[in-house]
Amino acid sequence: MDEYELEIGQVRRTLAKLVAGHGDPLVIHEYELELRNLRALYQAATETYTAGLSQPAPRQALRVTGFGEWTLPAVYAFVYEASMELDADAERLAAAVAETDYVASLLLVLGRVE
Repeated sequence: MDEYELEIGQVRRTLAKLVAGHGDPLVIHEYELELRNLRALYQAATETYTAGLSQPAPRQALRVTGFGEWTLPAVYAFVYEASMELDADAERLAAAVAETDYVASLLLVLGRVE
C-alpha cells in the first residue's frame, strides 16, 4: 500500500465516522469531495504510470518537465500539477481529471502525440 492509498483510506475513515456520527452536512460534503478528487487523481496517476512503463516517450517527457524519473510519486506529482491547471472547481475536478489524457499531455511536451 502506497502513501496515496493510505491518505485515501484516512479520508474515507474520517468520512465514515462523520456520517455515522451525523456530522455537519457541510463538513461531510467537503470530505466527500476530497475523497472523490483524491481517488480520481490516484487513478489517473496509476493509469498514466502503467501506460508509461511500456512507452519511452512519456518517461522522457516527465524528465524534461522536471518531475524526474518514472516513478509513481513523480507521475502523481505531474498529474496533480496538471490537474490544478484544469478549468474545474472542486465539484467537477474528479470528472475533469478522469477526462484528461495525461500521457498525451506529456507527449505534447515533446511535440508529438502517439
